[in-house]
Amino acid sequence: GVQTCALPILQWSTFLGGAHDDLPHSLICNSNDELIVLGTTSSGNFPVTSNAFDNSFNGGGNFAPFGVGVQYTNGSDIVIAKLNVNGNTLEASTFVGGTGNDGVNTAAGLKFNYADEFRGEIDLDANDNVYVVSSTFSMNFPTLNAIQSSIGGLQDACVFQLSSDLSQLNWSTYLGGSDDDSGFSLAEDNDGNIFV
Repeated sequence: GVQTCALPILQWSTFLGGAHDDLPHSLICNSNDELIVLGTTSSGNFPVTSNAFDNSFNGGGNFAPFGVGVQYTNGSDIVIAKLNVNGNTLEASTFVGGTGNDGVNTAAGLKFNYADEFRGEIDLDANDNVYVVSSTFSMNFPTLNAIQSSIGGLQDACVFQLSSDLSQLNWSTYLGGSDDDSGFSLAEDNDGNIFV
């Protein structure tokens, strides 16, 4: 007989952003099926919640990656947002960044594939704490319990962990040397060690 396939049904859909360009980079669902989004924004009015780790946009320099159609007119900050299981409530949202561009790979020597500017990843531990790896050009990126507390040179990778409600920075570090470095992906092993 003829087999039929059920068409996918849209469960929910929403906008998430402010007055300027905003871009999602990585997504994951936590143990409650809430969606956690890692992205970047050039919007000072990106929606953040009252309990956010950082509710202020710090910006950076104008950056328009070639051939992508995005322009960070006001610079860029990392944003992390948590939406409820139905997608109709922004449960938590925060900026993370310093006064340089954060969340985008601006180093020409580290771009080999389409959209390498936007590599970065979000992951969760067993308690739904949020891990992020990305890139920063900020000399004042927020660090805490860091293995490297200052930027190594030009652009560095950054690795950090936020509490599950995005209200607290648990730890954060630069990761890089004297030239350009970028963070693209991460994973956690069974013992809780982080590999970047």
